[in-house]
Amino acid sequence: MPATDVKFGITKHEGALIDSVEVEKKIEQKALKGSDGNVARVHVYNPTNSGSVKGHGALTVVPGVGDAGVSGITGGVTVITSVKESENNEDFDGWEYQFEHYPNAEEVS
Repeated sequence: MPATDVKFGITKHEGALIDSVEVEKKIEQKALKGSDGNVARVHVYNPTNSGSVKGHGALTVVPGVGDAGVSGITGGVTVITSVKESENNEDFDGWEYQFEHYPNAEEVS
């Protein structure tokens, strides 16, 4: 019977020539210590996602507010923070972009 707990290949991006997709989910936290010195209360807030996509072929993103093109990154505001394009004598041309996603934010014009 085949294993179903892991996947092989890229499933988070629609592109056909994608080398890698990385997503890091983060939160901020504030801990309040009690009078005995141990943490008594914790509040987590400001969830964010950041990541990168690396591939080849047509590049459809530019720096600024946009769509990361990564499944699971929805709602809020996504900012494409950098785009890098590359050419090499011994490899195919390629690109890579970085993004920050703020799921609870609204874009300000």
